[in-house]
Amino acid sequence: MATQTATRLLPVEELYGSWGNAYDQGQVNNMQGLDAVQQETYLPKFLSLTHEAHSSQKNLKIVDFGCGTGRTTLKLLNLPSATIVGLDATPQLIELAREKSASHLSSLPQDTRVASVQYEVYNPLIHPQAPECAQNAHGLISTLALEHFTLPEFFKAISPLVQPGSYLMVTDLHPDLATLNNYTIVDDKSGELTWTSASHIHPIDGVRAEAPKWGMEVVEVQEASPKDPKMVGAMRGNWEGVKCWVGYLLKKD
Repeated sequence: MATQTATRLLPVEELYGSWGNAYDQGQVNNMQGLDAVQQETYLPKFLSLTHEAHSSQKNLKIVDFGCGTGRTTLKLLNLPSATIVGLDATPQLIELAREKSASHLSSLPQDTRVASVQYEVYNPLIHPQAPECAQNAHGLISTLALEHFTLPEFFKAISPLVQPGSYLMVTDLHPDLATLNNYTIVDDKSGELTWTSASHIHPIDGVRAEAPKWGMEVVEVQEASPKDPKMVGAMRGNWEGVKCWVGYLLKKD
């Protein structure tokens, strides 16, 4: 009888800190690849709603909550006159995000880039008060970070950051896939299977029910599975025919 290899559970900051640069590689993290594909249509929709909601505001502030290495934050750096704030609990990923943003900004013409971009280490489960630079935002995105919080923890953290009337875009591992797949990461140094103890499955109806408790409304839900077989890779047995990604557009009352 085969012996099942144990998975070592780590705090989320330690897990992602050790994962580092490989975090953005589609071969390693297939969900990042699927999230990027869905954002091609979902992020412009969010930005359009945000501009419409704050049409008189010339200098928008948008927060990327759980920004990681800045994978999605970089897509916001071509918003002229905007202020972008990236928040993440893992210092190693924040440093990578700063490096990538500096490089990306240097490639953009002066008149097509944001007014400023700032990254701060922030774990709301340890320090509830968010950095001042992230408060009073006109919009918020959070991509594939929701699973590391309970729903009350997540909404408690993001609700105070945005102004009334603002939109939020949140993406997550679809609960259909989450119930089938046990994720692990192989530690580069020890060869151990690792994952985080802070991992939660969120039914869509649960998100719909929790949002109003924090003054928010779910205005749209989008679900998706990979269409590109190459994106499925080694996870084919888990991904094929299964909804893997879910996106939410929310509005704060």
